[in-house]
Amino acid sequence: MIDNIRLLLQIITVDFFIAFGLYTILYLLISIFIKSPKLSKIDEEVVHFISSAGVVYFLVWIIGLCIFYVESNLEEQISMTNRMFGKYWVGFWLQPILWFVVTQLLRLKKVSKNIFFRVIFSFILIISIERFVIIVISFHGDYLPSFWTMYNDLDIYPSNYLLALLMKIIFFLLCVGIYYLVKNQIIIFTKTKIEN
Repeated sequence: MIDNIRLLLQIITVDFFIAFGLYTILYLLISIFIKSPKLSKIDEEVVHFISSAGVVYFLVWIIGLCIFYVESNLEEQISMTNRMFGKYWVGFWLQPILWFVVTQLLRLKKVSKNIFFRVIFSFILIISIERFVIIVISFHGDYLPSFWTMYNDLDIYPSNYLLALLMKIIFFLLCVGIYYLVKNQIIIFTKTKIEN
């Protein structure tokens, strides 16, 4: 059960939050050149989707905490309680609450239409606090530049990386499209139920 919850949280953070950040950057670049009501409508649905994904993420994270606590032995429960409410409690709570708050602030039209907030929020969703710490530490003086290589054994070239980012955005937009269709079907169903 815990593994399923971790997988769901990873899907939301990697496939939705990061993809939303990438989409936002792409959308802002495209919206400079193309002024279209259809593009604005797509962006509104994307914002609704990511706000809903933020709620789902936070609920699943809280449920996962409760399940992990209940299924753990006494030693793990004490350790978890110390992490949650101990000396470094901020590190435990900050990232999930930050993602939840950012996604819910996007519900406000003034925030979602503001370019500055969108760029800041996209970077917050792309680069988590953990990733930020890893990036800062990797530039520390202990790492010698002579060991840095552009390409390694994984054959990750810029063209492959750009293609992977594009595929992530396309998958994200596909999920938004499915969300839009399901939401509209629910609205139509409830209207017909009320009329009958």
